[in-house]
Amino acid sequence: MIVGAGPTGLALAAQLRCFGVPFRIIDRSFDRAHESRALGVQARTLEILDGLGLAEAMVASGSTSTRVAIHLGARTVASVKLAEFGPQDTRYPFILFISQAETERLLVEHLRGQGVAIERGVELVEFERRERFIECLLRGADGHEEQVLTGYLVGCDGAHSVVRSRAGFSFEGGSYLEDFVLGDVEADGPLEPGAINSFLGEGGSAIFFPLGSPATWRVIGITVRSAQPRRDRPSGDESPERSLTLEELQSVVALPTERSVVVRDPAWLTHFRLHHRQVARYRRGRVFLAGDAAHIHSPVGAQGMNTGIQDAWNLGWKLALVIRALADEHLLDSYESERWPVGRRLLRSTDRVFSVFVRGISAGRLASWARRVVVPRLLPRLLGPSSFRSMAFGFVSQLRIRYRQSPAVAEGRPRLRRGPRAGDRLPDADVIRDGQPTSLHRAVISPHLSLLLCGDPGAWNGATLARLAKRHSGLLEIHRLAREAAPGTLVDGGRALALLGVVDRAQYLVRPDGYIGFRCGGNDLDALMGYLDR
Repeated sequence: MIVGAGPTGLALAAQLRCFGVPFRIIDRSFDRAHESRALGVQARTLEILDGLGLAEAMVASGSTSTRVAIHLGARTVASVKLAEFGPQDTRYPFILFISQAETERLLVEHLRGQGVAIERGVELVEFERRERFIECLLRGADGHEEQVLTGYLVGCDGAHSVVRSRAGFSFEGGSYLEDFVLGDVEADGPLEPGAINSFLGEGGSAIFFPLGSPATWRVIGITVRSAQPRRDRPSGDESPERSLTLEELQSVVALPTERSVVVRDPAWLTHFRLHHRQVARYRRGRVFLAGDAAHIHSPVGAQGMNTGIQDAWNLGWKLALVIRALADEHLLDSYESERWPVGRRLLRSTDRVFSVFVRGISAGRLASWARRVVVPRLLPRLLGPSSFRSMAFGFVSQLRIRYRQSPAVAEGRPRLRRGPRAGDRLPDADVIRDGQPTSLHRAVISPHLSLLLCGDPGAWNGATLARLAKRHSGLLEIHRLAREAAPGTLVDGGRALALLGVVDRAQYLVRPDGYIGFRCGGNDLDALMGYLDR
């Protein structure tokens, strides 16, 4: 049972549908979001959605930008294009700006095409956890109640999660004292077209994101009230949004832009408060949390929706394998061990960036001196080195998320000295399959564990491979990657084997979420068999 049909719940439903696992997805709202809300889709999320055949349509519908222009008041002090130094092992070296409404629409249409019905106007009233199942009480819009038994319950129901509160998860953290305003608007002023324009000034900041539709810009304005975040009740949620007028938005934008930017023609305006919180656990028995139900944070970096979708993608295949009796239930423990640290790092990093760039140089005499003297000199030098820009893009794009400490990954012997390790994302590169160009991700990542045998196709014992395939029938697919063409072999397009660090022979076991579960050098498959048996 999936509770919540936002991007996180929809992604989980799509993953389970790929595996043919039965589920129900409910949402108490009668319709999907039609406001833009979240608007940044990161490279790692696009790789996930490409597996559903949605990435190209999203890119065509959105706006790509990796250029950031930083303004101090009305003066531009730095402009940098991150993509030039982004990783070369992805087809999506950019941030895609597309409204959450469009992201949800594409996911809903995909599910509809797969025969999945989203049950809207249905809410989870309460549930009782049993040893082998969960007993749920659902209520429809007409007041009709239904008792349902489910093997697992996943709360994808956002910051005000019913699943979280009913299951007794703690939601530790605090709230920012700053006032946040948001608008999808047209704007006139020193804005670099197609770029993220960040204005820092006296008393606050304003960030303009290129949106395209339903308006050219998404602006988030922040008015600094205090130097410290407020800590309050651990069970609190995001404060309700309240209405905002265009005049109020203009008054907030006027401070950091020194009145150089004028906003007009609003498509959506809202005023909200922001919290930074995370649950202590992502799982309690057969109950799981994902997305905003598990973590909420500053919008710095545009990673909230992306993190939720990636939570779902990490959990979905594990649930599917356990439900289909292809994996031991202990595999589910790795969801929390892999995704909880990601949420924790995200909260800490976004809070630090927020504190430095919003609070640190916005208020006070020292901040005024820093804006006038230090920042204009320091910032261009800081953003100049390619290593810094590459690091920044790697963090924002979420391509560098790793699970090396996970109990579900392992390194075999002989160890490879180069290339991604077990727990790392599989790099992408051009390959040729059956004479046609494609990518390593598209060729290998599927609703299976994919064994990628690298090097001479004749180096592996055919009888051993046949025994391995039979032993894990329905779970394992076997692929070969080599420099020269051979029947049924993926041909390296020039960089694949180098990115994998393969000199002679290597084995990579690729999970359905695109991460490496196991790797080993040589052509002895005993260590791999032991890993799969575990």
